[in-house]
Amino acid sequence: MPYKPPPFKPTLSYEGKVLSDYKQQINMQSKLLASIRSSLPERLACHILYCAFSEQKVSLYTDSAIWSSQLRFYHQVILNTLLSSNLGSFQSLKIKVIPKSTTLEDKDNKIYPSTENVNCILGAAEQQTDDLLKNALLNLGRTFQKKSRDTKK
Repeated sequence: MPYKPPPFKPTLSYEGKVLSDYKQQINMQSKLLASIRSSLPERLACHILYCAFSEQKVSLYTDSAIWSSQLRFYHQVILNTLLSSNLGSFQSLKIKVIPKSTTLEDKDNKIYPSTENVNCILGAAEQQTDDLLKNALLNLGRTFQKKSRDTKK
């Protein structure tokens, strides 16, 4: 059976050219972002989060639709800044919105039995003659005890 090379090439097998190209592109985008921010009023500049470009298109990313609409009034100013930046010849500008990510709170909204009921379950487990049922009730009671302690913290 002939040797078939794996389709995936590990990152470390590259000669550093790929990563250096990415680093160079990130540096160019950072310079472009800084020049765009410097050409705008401070109240708008702080809401431009990222800048990316490909070919002759530049995309600006902001944190809300309100600031996006305000930035559109400065469309020509931003394009003039891009042309004078000497980082490329850009012909179009898009302003996009990246909403702030919301994290879901890890709330435990479950209602657990009271301590009295948990003790009742554990007491009933001790009185069982069937080992399988006894172990199940003991596990249930211990789980409720643990959960009720965790929610009180």
